[in-house]
Amino acid sequence: MNKQANRGVPITSCLLLGFAVVVLAGCDSNVNSAKHGSDSSPGSSISLQVTDAAGYNDAVASQRGKVVLVDFWATWCPTCIKQFPHTVALFEQYRDRGLAVFSVSLDQPNAEPQVRTFLEKNRASFTNLLSSYKNGLAAIEAYGLPGSVPCYRVYDRTGKLRHEFGVDPRAERQFTIEDIEAAVAELL
Repeated sequence: MNKQANRGVPITSCLLLGFAVVVLAGCDSNVNSAKHGSDSSPGSSISLQVTDAAGYNDAVASQRGKVVLVDFWATWCPTCIKQFPHTVALFEQYRDRGLAVFSVSLDQPNAEPQVRTFLEKNRASFTNLLSSYKNGLAAIEAYGLPGSVPCYRVYDRTGKLRHEFGVDPRAERQFTIEDIEAAVAELL
């Protein structure tokens, strides 16, 4: 499994900013209860489901027979926002060859309107999940991520996790979007 970090971004600054936002976000006492199930606004072609780690695992398992790319991201993460269009482009390029894509937003459940707006703007017509956890730190732990977002996972057609690309400030070489595409193409 590949564990690499993100190139071209001051990793320490992103980690500090991301974790500061996560910690502050956890201080909100008015977090809505998590809803489960599919939710789509009237007139919206984007589906967004609030779920926990078990729901995520079920969603990935339901795609056996396909290569699955998962993009863990958040609206408070500048690198995530910058790289998300690449995830959409990979889906468009490879969906006819058996690629399923999931996005998992680590925003708070009450940020659903912001998340939905972002997904609609980017035409993310694949499966979109929103973490049901009260803050990003709890979500990172629950989903077993190696660090902060962005983080990408690539599963093979049997459902086995084959590649993970996560933020690691100690890595000699940072991962690139080309690395993610190569991992997907290798399994198709």
